[in-house]
Amino acid sequence: MTKLNDALLSIIIVSYNTADLTAQTLISVKSSLEKSELLNRTEVFVVDNNSSDDSVKKIKSFQKKFIHFKLIENKDNIGFSGANNQAAQIASGDYLLLLNSDTIVQRKALEKLVTGAQKYKFDIAAAKLLNQDHSTQPQGGNLPSLITLFNHMFFLDDLPVIGRFFPSTQNTGLNHTNTNKIHQTNNIQAKEVGWVGGTAMLISHNLWDKIGPLDEKIFMYGEDIEFCIRAKKHGAKIGIITSSLIVHLGSASSSSKNALLGELKGYIYIWKKHKPSWQMPILKLILRFGIILRIFLFGMILRDPKGKVYLEALKVI
Repeated sequence: MTKLNDALLSIIIVSYNTADLTAQTLISVKSSLEKSELLNRTEVFVVDNNSSDDSVKKIKSFQKKFIHFKLIENKDNIGFSGANNQAAQIASGDYLLLLNSDTIVQRKALEKLVTGAQKYKFDIAAAKLLNQDHSTQPQGGNLPSLITLFNHMFFLDDLPVIGRFFPSTQNTGLNHTNTNKIHQTNNIQAKEVGWVGGTAMLISHNLWDKIGPLDEKIFMYGEDIEFCIRAKKHGAKIGIITSSLIVHLGSASSSSKNALLGELKGYIYIWKKHKPSWQMPILKLILRFGIILRIFLFGMILRDPKGKVYLEALKVI
């Protein structure tokens, strides 16, 4: 891969046993770049974490379909953070885009994402995520605090009418429709948030160099929140470009069980790293009682398989 001296965008995709999904993502990236000003200023990196399926073979078939493309083959699974850091270390773009292998980039989404970040001076910007049926998928949330986590764990952000007024660590409830400082110029719409998910996360290379890479002590889940916490401490501006649309197939690239357990472990790690020690017992109480509430709701009332997962989650706290 020849170095792209005037690279504007470096796209990084981490692959692990998602051959067909990764291929689908690459096809959508190529389609989104066509007839775009980004076409000749974008480099694509795929980091494969020692997949046991035919991921590497399928990824290699894309090497001639992009102007600047590099496949990094790891001999071990070094995790989401480690793999992204590996590619970022050699990336030359002004912006780094961490893009999940279970996404489908929509038409002009990449151009709108970069343009929006430039226009509104976002140091970190994410695309608006859609479910497979193109309904809105919640994205990001308020920075973690005991209050925002309490509101999330006890469904206060899901309350009818008033739910949107409860700041929540995860914008999964009614409050994900609540917007902070909406911007709109020339069909590029955006809103500011506390953090955004690593599913489709655009990061200024200058910010990356300033605050350091993703925390590799977090193997997967929570590394995006932790990165945004550090970014905010350095005065970074974070937002969602709501006119940039990317379909996220959800837990296709990892199990929902791993996501749930990883999320809980992530909160505990983040509190140990960034919060005063007196908050840890309160954090664990909030998480524990929030999990018990979910066991009752999902396991006993709704008879949802999630109930068993939450039983296991109690052991994590």
